[in-house]
Amino acid sequence: MEIAYKKVDELKPYENNPRNNDDAVECVANSIRQFGFKVPIVVDKNNVIVTGHTRYKASMELGLKEV
Repeated sequence: MEIAYKKVDELKPYENNPRNNDDAVECVANSIRQFGFKVPIVVDKNNVIVTGHTRYKASMELGLKEV
């Protein structure tokens, strides 16, 4: 496993993501704003998001360039 910063616009949401957590995006954005980015977004070798879709959306809402 490697931990690395990625540009948000390089990440691709998994098209078959079974979760719809859009209602949680604002809360997650507030948490990131208050405490920082503590849990990474996990991506595969093609930058497709495996886990962290809500963190990804919150990052976009906050205007973050890298995560």
